Amino acid sequence: MKKFGFIGAGKMAGAIIRGMLSKGAATPSDIVCSCGNDDTGKTLSAQTSISLAPSLEGMFSESETIVAACKPQQLKDVAAYGKSAKCGVLISILAGTTIARLRECFPNVKKIIRVMPNMPAQISMGISCYAPESPLDEAEKRTVEAVLSAIGEYMEVGENRLDAVTALSGSGPGYLFEFAAAMIEGAKKLGFSDTEAKKLVEKTLTGSAALLEKSELSADELRTAVSSPGGTTLAALEVFSKSGFRKTVLDALEAAKKRSEELSKL
Repeated sequence: MKKFGFIGAGKMAGAIIRGMLSKGAATPSDIVCSCGNDDTGKTLSAQTSISLAPSLEGMFSESETIVAACKPQQLKDVAAYGKSAKCGVLISILAGTTIARLRECFPNVKKIIRVMPNMPAQISMGISCYAPESPLDEAEKRTVEAVLSAIGEYMEVGENRLDAVTALSGSGPGYLFEFAAAMIEGAKKLGFSDTEAKKLVEKTLTGSAALLEKSELSADELRTAVSSPGGTTLAALEVFSKSGFRKTVLDALEAAKKRSEELSKL
């Protein structure tokens, strides 16, 4: 028996597996993965020394915990073998795929847990929200911790909040990257080179994020602290305010949440 069987061997599966190995939550002999018609499984197996399953059915019958980390559109093919999965826990990171849908595909697993991770999980600095099908016992909590702590921090939420989580932390990195790209573009128009602009923006954003995390002040209080009356920061923030920046952010979050809700019904 393997402790963990991974459906998929792409970026997120690889991030979780590498995190688990580096943190000592599992050894290569504890993990097996499967993949579609590509070389991702062979590559991940070669890089990490985990096993590559010859078939989904075999992996399902031999794994104590299943981690579904394939593409949502691949679920239909995976479900053809779902009845052979009789493990204690199935953890799914399939975006927009409800617990009810997963239960249809995997009728014999004991407990299903739906997770929404985010992109910084690739460097073990993510934030994941998980929703269990029903309350977890201590052993199930330890399993969730072993998987999710490998890619950052995590918190439990109700499944009815996962669309909002998707809009906020799931899609959130994209918002930050767009803001960073706008700042870099603006910096170059102010006369900085590509290299200079990139470094100045990266260090400003990562340093500010670290300060926000470590400071006892709220984001609003930190903004006030850096905004001297009549100063440069306030001049810029007034432009944001006049353009309805916060309303734009709220509208963006609501649009992302709505789209997440739509996708979960497909």
